[in-house]
Amino acid sequence: MPQRLRFRLETLLRVRHLMEERKATALAGVRRQVRAAEVQRADIIREQMRMLDEAGQLTHEEFDAADVRRYYQYERYLARQAVEKDALLMELRGKEVAQRAELEEAMKRKRIIERLKERHEAAQVLALVKFDQWQSDEVAVNAAAVARRYRGEL
Repeated sequence: MPQRLRFRLETLLRVRHLMEERKATALAGVRRQVRAAEVQRADIIREQMRMLDEAGQLTHEEFDAADVRRYYQYERYLARQAVEKDALLMELRGKEVAQRAELEEAMKRKRIIERLKERHEAAQVLALVKFDQWQSDEVAVNAAAVARRYRGEL
């Protein structure tokens, strides 16, 4: 029986699998950061709109310039915060694209080794089939020789 050969690149395949998992984890982390920043930005925009509405109502009800000024200062602060969140989102989305590209590259590299392993396993199966066929042929030849010997043909 042919000896079953161990796939030589098994360790490399495990390493590439771990690299793929690490890249996927990093991408998931960046995606969580993007979602959190989007939620924070939406909260800031909602608060900004609420402040503008309240300031508008104050100007119609009782006009205290100091209060209105404080509302508008807070609104400007929120506007700066929204701009900062936009910048952060742009940075995080750039990171996300880079992480996705790295993950795709890691997946390709792992898939190359997986294909080599599949070919190796197919070659192993083919060797076993050939060995089985060889054994069957040997048994048939030996059985035919024994039968000829009993019939006196030899």
